This record gives sequence, structure tokens and C-alpha cells, in this order.
Amino acid sequence: MQGYQSAAGTSIGEPALGRGGFMLKGLSLLDRQTGKGKTGPAWTLGAQVVEVEADLTDFSYRILAASTVMDVGKAINPELMRAVTAGGMSMGISLASREAFSYDRQGKPQTPNLRTYKLLHIGQEPDYRVCFVETPETNSPYGVRSYSEHGIIGIPAALGNALSAAFGKELLFLPLTPENIWSAAQEDCHDSI
Repeated sequence: MQGYQSAAGTSIGEPALGRGGFMLKGLSLLDRQTGKGKTGPAWTLGAQVVEVEADLTDFSYRILAASTVMDVGKAINPELMRAVTAGGMSMGISLASREAFSYDRQGKPQTPNLRTYKLLHIGQEPDYRVCFVETPETNSPYGVRSYSEHGIIGIPAALGNALSAAFGKELLFLPLTPENIWSAAQEDCHDSI
């Protein structure tokens, strides 16, 4: 059945049609000299944390949990917003922990398909914790701020910070694979000799 039904089971009413529009006003590019300008209606603020369990002997780790708290203005559909944010967090974890392009000496990609380009898979996902703070944005419809891409933004840095603390070395590269972490640790060993 489609549409609204009466108690007798017959359809009632007519299609609802709507039309509307919204244009952000006062936006500008950033000035090259000063950096001033208004590129968006409002800033979305948040914090992200990743919790890891690390094996200090073989440089492997497991991501236990990833958390995001974000001011979204007004949460219109909180469950959908949580799912979208968690999806971005998953992308950030995959990007930071395993995704990389490698090339041979002739510049030919060594990761040409999803068999060799390692994405995060079901079962490798940590516990995603998403919470929202609501400070309605006065210049936006319904008080909403943009939020969808924000789930991914801080996760690579949060994972880097967690692993830097765990392994006692500042890890400033991606992807944060056990092999790359081991290589970074070996550089410290060679520097101290």
C-alpha cells in the first residue's frame, strides 16, 4: 500500500507537493593576503578520541573504540545523524590504519583493486560512540549546522595520538600500519647507536 489509508483500507488524500529554496548569504572566498573571509555559515565544533590496545613487542594494535562529540546546531534526525557520523569515523579509521597507494619503480600502482587495497571490513570495526551537543545556528534552516563530513576529519589524528602514546614515539605519517610503526621505531634505534 502507498499513501495514507482510511480505517476501511482505502487511500485518502492527494500527493503532497512542495517547493522551497535557501541561499546562504554573505559568503566569500578567503583573502590571499589576510586569510579573512567567510567560507561557510558557521563553524562546527567537536572532539574525537580513539582507544587502542597495543602490543609493544610486534607493533600491532587493535582499535577498541572511537568517540565523537560534535555541536550539530539542532539534531533534526539524531539516529540518522549518528549513522552518518559513524560512517565517516569508519572511513577515517580505514584511511589512517591501512589504506595506502604503493607504486613500483616505473610508477605502476601496486594496489589496483580492492583485493590489494585494504579497506576496513565488517568485524574489524571498533565500538563507535557518537554524541551531539545542540547549540542552534540562528542563520540556518531549523538551526542545523553541517556535520556529515566531520566524522572523518579528526579520526586519523586521534588514532595517531593514541598510537604515539602507546608506542612512546610521535607518529606523523599515514597509514599507521604495524610495519610502518616498526620502521619508525627502528629509525630511533639506529639514531641512538
